[in-house]
Amino acid sequence: MSWAIMIVAFGLVTILWKRKKANPWWLKSSLVFIGGCSLADTALGAWLAARINEIVGIVPVNSSIVVGAATLLLIVLTVYDIGIDRKADKTALICLVVLPVLFLAGVGPLAEAGSGLTEAISQVGANSIGRLIGGQ
Repeated sequence: MSWAIMIVAFGLVTILWKRKKANPWWLKSSLVFIGGCSLADTALGAWLAARINEIVGIVPVNSSIVVGAATLLLIVLTVYDIGIDRKADKTALICLVVLPVLFLAGVGPLAEAGSGLTEAISQVGANSIGRLIGGQ
């Protein structure tokens, strides 16, 4: 179900990008984050997290520190980008896709909280669609 949510979310973002009409500032960023959380909830997201851990393993520093620092950097970039002009530019949108995968790759309390958030958001989408099509 996460694949379907991811495809729908990224498809809606593509449609919103092509529209010339103004959209609420939070709409694109919310859809991109839902798509990123759904991506992290798939096998592809787990594979990407494993590849990130392999790449970070090359660095002679503890890999959890590197992933944690990258996660904090992306969070700061996202908040700063959205906070300046109340809209998500490309930097924030890329960060919103990558953050859930970094939460999977990370270790520690930040990664645990982020993974819980990612799982909750991806399950909300799946449960909503299930209710819409008549499931319990």
